[in-house]
Amino acid sequence: MSEKEEESPVKKDQKEEQSKPEKKKAKFTFKCTRCDSCCLSRGPIPITLFDLEMWARNGVLANFLPYLQIYTKPDGGMDLIIKPLASQDQEENKKPEDALKTTPVENLLEEKCPLYNKEKKECLIYKNRPLSCRTYPLEYDGKNFSVVDVECPGIGEEGMTKEELKEMRETAKQMNYELTRIRIGLPVLNQIISQKVIMDLMKQNMEAMSKMSDEDRQKLDEIFGKSQKTEGG
Repeated sequence: MSEKEEESPVKKDQKEEQSKPEKKKAKFTFKCTRCDSCCLSRGPIPITLFDLEMWARNGVLANFLPYLQIYTKPDGGMDLIIKPLASQDQEENKKPEDALKTTPVENLLEEKCPLYNKEKKECLIYKNRPLSCRTYPLEYDGKNFSVVDVECPGIGEEGMTKEELKEMRETAKQMNYELTRIRIGLPVLNQIISQKVIMDLMKQNMEAMSKMSDEDRQKLDEIFGKSQKTEGG
């Protein structure tokens, strides 16, 4: 190219782009400040088989059972979660068929972790906290890491060592693996349990029918006969 020839605008832009310094990715640093915000506003906390095995090894699994529930997500998938105990009135009025129902999403999002003591401002199960709590607010989706709570006060706090960062990343990867694992098995187990509940209800109904007098059966037949006529118009 002669001195008089001018460089094309496209080549100029390419050179300028190449000469720009590469933007460095922001370094992830985190130190839990025990601010309580995640404990009080996280919504459903997913539980994995790893957590169940850990609690069993530590002899505390029975303590967690009243707080566990199967949660059906909006996309139809299922998670095993920690949720608060129902009130005494709710338990007394609970019907057998309620075992097949799950708590609505909007209700779960409003509920807080039942294993956090507001008065003492401390987690009651810190040494046995689930994987989900150990890796929060860092998550791993199988390909990339992401921060799920950018407003967490612990984000950007200095003092995180390379070993702590490595451990947190490994925990996030383990959480992703364990969550995938339980989400595969949970729908199958839930279906088996649901079928058992239905069979138990049918058995109870058959036993109740067998104990009915002929007069009560006749009345029941009349009731069903009237309802069928009403439905048929």
